[in-house]
Amino acid sequence: MSTAGPIARTIDDLALALRAFAASDPRDPWHVAVPFDGREVPKRAALCVRPGGLQVVPEVEAALRDAARRLVDAGWTVDEIDDTPPMREAALLQEQLWLGDGFDALANAVAGDGDPGAVAVVEAVRGKVRDLPADVIGRALVRRTTLTRQWRLFLDEYAVVLLPVSSELPFPDDLDRQGQDGFDRVWEAQLTLRALPAMGLPGLAVTTSLENGVPVGVQVVAAHHREDLCLLAGRDIEARGVPVAPVDPVQ
Repeated sequence: MSTAGPIARTIDDLALALRAFAASDPRDPWHVAVPFDGREVPKRAALCVRPGGLQVVPEVEAALRDAARRLVDAGWTVDEIDDTPPMREAALLQEQLWLGDGFDALANAVAGDGDPGAVAVVEAVRGKVRDLPADVIGRALVRRTTLTRQWRLFLDEYAVVLLPVSSELPFPDDLDRQGQDGFDRVWEAQLTLRALPAMGLPGLAVTTSLENGVPVGVQVVAAHHREDLCLLAGRDIEARGVPVAPVDPVQ
């Protein structure tokens, strides 16, 4: 449900950090003792520009197609597909699991804390909670198992899938706090970011270019415990782009 991962300027740095993240620790109840580098699989990728009917801006579509071309240049086979296994239903299940139990306690805690951003989010999603049935959590968990199976079968056919990170370029600051319309715009644009954690699938966001100084890129998703495949595809995309340059910390 909740995910954590490193942020870095290069894929190699991400891999280094992720290996540290993945180290065994008895205090981690969810650690799974699997090799960081999994078995070799055919370098076959799927490209889905509009998962779940998501309407992407031209810059995002161009980034996805650019990333696909880079993978082909690196020896991958890339198949463009019309849609993935259920994306919108996965996002709905995630929403139900987030909000379906203890929402009033959450809202009271947020109100007591007084953080304006958190308060705005709670108010924006309040309408989504109103009509949830009492057994929503149990139903969502059962259905999540079915969707996870469908995604695992899909990712047994493809090593990775290229998806939008967001359907839009990065938003203006605090857009999700500018009333319900602003919140709904962000909520819809970030469909894949809401959906994929429901199945626990690993993902990598990799930049492909800058659009008027604003970074744009793609999301690389793989099967469970195959973060190595995300990194493999990410390296091939990164290697065929503009080399990473150091930043001037003064400017």
